[in-house]
Amino acid sequence: MATEVLVNDGGAPSRILPFTAGMALTGGRVVQVESDGTVGQADVDAAVVGVAFTDATSGSNCSIISGKGIVLNVMCSGAFDTGHLLTSEVANLGILASGAANATIQGSGTGVAIALEDGPGGTNTAMKKVLML
Repeated sequence: MATEVLVNDGGAPSRILPFTAGMALTGGRVVQVESDGTVGQADVDAAVVGVAFTDATSGSNCSIISGKGIVLNVMCSGAFDTGHLLTSEVANLGILASGAANATIQGSGTGVAIALEDGPGGTNTAMKKVLML
């Protein structure tokens, strides 16, 4: 993958954790723990455990970067401004998008990250810098 996932941990307690991929994973997408203990790309309102550090095939070992306050490049979709709260998207597994009505961090407690760059707009997806919550 051309874009590095980890931008800066800023001394925050970030960890790269080993898991087994329960499906094909793409680096830079948010993941959740599945009922069988594997990880898969997060769906809407998932309890996100981190971000896939690299691509992985189903059943293989994979590295997940996890932690609060770390800055990562994560796959995002839609139009949002810097500073907006991002949540797991409905239409695309593992992709972050703006919360309801471009809610800011004060507007909702269900977010996964705060956008540190403007969104790609429309239905486009791109790696964007975020601060993980």
